[in-house]
Amino acid sequence: MLRVKSICKQQGISLKELADRMLVSPEAVTRMLSDNGNPTLSTLANVAKALNVQVYELFDDFNADLLVRGYLEVGDKIHRINNFNDLQTVFNKLASKD
Repeated sequence: MLRVKSICKQQGISLKELADRMLVSPEAVTRMLSDNGNPTLSTLANVAKALNVQVYELFDDFNADLLVRGYLEVGDKIHRINNFNDLQTVFNKLASKD
């Protein structure tokens, strides 16, 4: 299941505002979020972009506290990873260098 409604609530935006950000009608968002909705990957990417989250964060089974431990070597730099948020931080730093 998608957690778009709860993300909107956390961010203090309405589904209408989400629709405006996506440049679609509120009805299109409602259809997408219905039990019969089956959004495409490009639609999910559009939703994620409008909410400023990653696509995987749209799903109920996403857990930011997921235990992820290890080291990530990028070039000559080694990053210690203790949890998912550490991994996300490294990813964001690498993505911002593009």
